This record gives sequence, structure tokens and C-alpha cells, in this order.
Amino acid sequence: MPINTDNLTSKASQFAYDATLGTQTSAVANNSEMTMDDFWQLLAAQLKYQDMTDPMSNSEMMQQMTQMSSMNTMTKLSDAISSIATVTNNLSQVTLTTYSTGLLGREVTIAITNDDGDITSKVKGTVTGVDLTGATSVYVDGKKYELAQIMAVGDVPANAFDDLENKTDNKTEGTTSNTQTNKK
Repeated sequence: MPINTDNLTSKASQFAYDATLGTQTSAVANNSEMTMDDFWQLLAAQLKYQDMTDPMSNSEMMQQMTQMSSMNTMTKLSDAISSIATVTNNLSQVTLTTYSTGLLGREVTIAITNDDGDITSKVKGTVTGVDLTGATSVYVDGKKYELAQIMAVGDVPANAFDDLENKTDNKTEGTTSNTQTNKK
């Protein structure tokens, strides 16, 4: 039934009418979610309008209530898991921040690697700064390095990493000699 807008004499009332009309036409119903209140209203309507000669059985009603209860529990569980993931992420970020800021002023050994991940050289220096934006990085004597490149913290003997370099060399040599043995 259309509303007669001739009675709307002031511009303010015309504006209010237009705004209300605009709001009503742009409203979109969210039919994808059903809350417990919706379920109870639907169940009450079913009971109210059911055929008295053929009423809904108790088992059907219990089945519907059980299904809705299960869905409600699953929704709450999903929300709880989401909250735990957020808390875990925040906790790991705090731990990483605490670790990296704890390195300030400490002597570290940094691994310089090539594209294959092999250590090509080492840099020893003092952590002078920490970059907490994006991936956590440290500044050693003014140069930026990723936190994952730190091999040691503190005064570590120069030959402490010889075994690591020998394992890398042996792995490469072992692959070569195994390949040659297989060819024979």
C-alpha cells in the first residue's frame, strides 16, 4: 500500500521519510545464521500451529532440540578455538619480542648463508638495535640481520662451528661419492 506523500509538508518530514525508505530498501536479511532464540520461536510456532489430530511426536521434538543444542555447542567450541589461536599468536609474539630485546647489548655470532642455505661466513658483533615491525630483525654493529641468522649468543670459541661447517662439507662430499659409487 503506497503512502501518500502529499501530507508531508515540511522538508524535514520529507527527508525523514526518504531516509527511512532508503534504509528499508537497502536492508539485507542474514538467513545463513540461526540463533537459539530463532530455534525456540520456530519450535513454539510449530507447536502452536500443529494439527491437533496428528501432533508432532515427542521423539521428533527431542531430535530437533538435540540437533540445535549440538549446533550451538559446536559454534561455542569454534569460537573458543579461535580465541585460543589468538592468545597463542599473541603469546608467541610476546616471547619473540622478549627474546629479541633481551639480545640488546649482547655479543652474537651471525651466519651469512648463500642461496642454498650453506654457511659462507660468520659475523661477530654486538646487537645495537631490534626491529619489531614485520619479521623480527636485529642490528649488529649497525647492519640488519634476521633473527634466524643468529648462531650463538655470547663469547663462543672460534672453532665451535667447525663441526657444523664440516657436516655441510661432508654432506656435499657424501652425495658426490654416493653418486659415483652408484654409477660404477
